[in-house]
Amino acid sequence: MRKIKRRKEKNKMRIIVISLFLFLIIMTSGYAAFNTNISLHAKGNIKCNPQNIEEKIKKDITTEGDGLYKDEYTEGRFVYRGTNPKNYIEFNNELWRIIAKEQDGTLKIVRNDFLDQEMSFDTAGNRTTGYCSQGDAPTNGCNAWSSNASMLGSPAEFINGSFRGIVDKDSEINTYLNGEYYNSLSPEAQNLIINYDYNIGGVPYNLSLTMKEQLENESTYKWNGKVALINLSDYMLANSNQNLCGTSGNNYKSENSAICRNTTWMNKGFSVYWTLTPYALFSDTVWDINGSGHLGNGYKTGINVASVRPVVHIKSSLTVCGEGTQNNPYQIQDNTN
Repeated sequence: MRKIKRRKEKNKMRIIVISLFLFLIIMTSGYAAFNTNISLHAKGNIKCNPQNIEEKIKKDITTEGDGLYKDEYTEGRFVYRGTNPKNYIEFNNELWRIIAKEQDGTLKIVRNDFLDQEMSFDTAGNRTTGYCSQGDAPTNGCNAWSSNASMLGSPAEFINGSFRGIVDKDSEINTYLNGEYYNSLSPEAQNLIINYDYNIGGVPYNLSLTMKEQLENESTYKWNGKVALINLSDYMLANSNQNLCGTSGNNYKSENSAICRNTTWMNKGFSVYWTLTPYALFSDTVWDINGSGHLGNGYKTGINVASVRPVVHIKSSLTVCGEGTQNNPYQIQDNTN
């Protein structure tokens, strides 16, 4: 009888121990699940405090290093300069970067990465009349961004050095960006883009050419549209070393490239990409951003292909979250104004 009683007591103890063990497992699992649910719920409810984009970027205004600088050549305009300023912004579900806050508050932005395919500026033989029939343009491609009809004021002729005449249609890269490419953007992105006046005049290579003179050359002709490329001056003004790299003459010098390529966020390594600025005195060449870190002016519009970084202007009446960094870019919250 005693043996049977001891056996029963042992079984009871075993049942109690097992029950306690199972209870602890259930309680631990339940707590973990409860705690995880709280954490996920809390994370899901973390929200930023949206601010107007103009107010948001004011904190980046500086006079040295990386940041937002007052544009000394255009009243009321600000440009981002330096190696890696906080100018990242999400647009079309992609990473873009702010070039400038314009006088009217609109933002000039450029796609951070190149489009997938390199392309010609204007295929050789695409335009062979008027201005584009002169020099090497008929065989190498024409460097006029747009037709005269699409230029502001519809000037009677396009003049670039000794070459002058009517341009009868837009360049192929212009046609692509404002047609097939624009149509590929999301409706939300299209709604943000505004038509803007882009400077499309030619700039010569001249060691003594000042930035003021360069801007005057660029603004000789203007084109109003949705999608363009960077101007030559955009590349100059993005450099935090303005003394050495702030003019086309200095920046073009190969001996300066070791410094100049490391003081601008617009340098994209060894890839060459187009600007929309014609090289003055030639009808077939456009200024390009050379992969070695300095400017190039030897790219023939129809013979050479280069990478493409689209540029657009977007509305200023936007609220955003984020801090403008690559990992936490400005994220547009309000697209209704």
